[in-house]
Amino acid sequence: MDSTPVIPRIERLSPDERKNVEEDLKTANSLAQRLQEVAFTNKWCKKDKAYAGVWIARGTGYPIVGRFFLKQIGLDRVEGFVEQESRAKIYGKCNANEFDLNVQWSNGDLTNIGVMYNPETKESKQLQGRMMPLRTSMKFPYVHYRLIPGTSEYDEDFGNKGSLNKYVFEPKKKGLYDKLLDNFYAVSQLYENISFERLAGLFGMDARGAELLAQCLLKCGQVTGAVDQEDQMVIFEKPREALKKFNGQVRDVCVKVQSAYDAIAKEHPKLQQQVKNKIKKEMKTRKTNEKAAIAAGKGGDGATSSKTERAAGGNKKSTNSKMEITK
Repeated sequence: MDSTPVIPRIERLSPDERKNVEEDLKTANSLAQRLQEVAFTNKWCKKDKAYAGVWIARGTGYPIVGRFFLKQIGLDRVEGFVEQESRAKIYGKCNANEFDLNVQWSNGDLTNIGVMYNPETKESKQLQGRMMPLRTSMKFPYVHYRLIPGTSEYDEDFGNKGSLNKYVFEPKKKGLYDKLLDNFYAVSQLYENISFERLAGLFGMDARGAELLAQCLLKCGQVTGAVDQEDQMVIFEKPREALKKFNGQVRDVCVKVQSAYDAIAKEHPKLQQQVKNKIKKEMKTRKTNEKAAIAAGKGGDGATSSKTERAAGGNKKSTNSKMEITK
């Protein structure tokens, strides 16, 4: 028996929460980073995954710099990125207290974290990184290979040491950011697109604040979409998982139809030939009609050539832009 789908819930911000958000929006890039960190932590951090989380390199320079987003896959594998996936990708291995990571930078550089390199013997010792007992910091040696511009050769920089500290959220702030993320996700499930004005009404803030907040929430990656400033709306892109599921259902139906057709054809070959002949005749008739319609200047399917349509309020919109609708 199918269960009734749960309608996503949107909670308006309280006056104090709205005031805090408005203050945070004065430094929108910083707010986008905090939302990104909370969204990543909510998805990947588990009690039994000590390496998963957002790790900060403080007081050091490149290559141990910025925010390291790590997710622990199973018991012994680590993946992630630095700041954004387009900047650097991380792959590595771990056990309870030891680890090593390979950081592949977009500029071609390579950093081996948790690796001890001996320049005399040219040998490397892996799993030299150490997770500290409280599970809130990591210390490690690292080797950095800088790609020489215009070549495929590297300069080696070894004998370095670094550390990362796990980012800890202030509970009150995290509660507010969780609410913003949950609300925005709920909106994306209820709407294909939504105007800044309506989004402002749902969040309990002004339209300009809603636009800036939407930009920050989209940057964190939990919901995929874009801000259309010309039409003053947010357009959501539905997740590929849903599309894959739908495609799978269509494929299952097609397989069943084909199986039924094959079974009928096997039992009644004359009927199969009659169906084929009928299909060929209908396709030939359709092509003839399409050619006649094109010659008459009406288009292949008789559709008008107008590229505009009216929204419910009477404003004309391009057919390429989505109207604001609830699902």
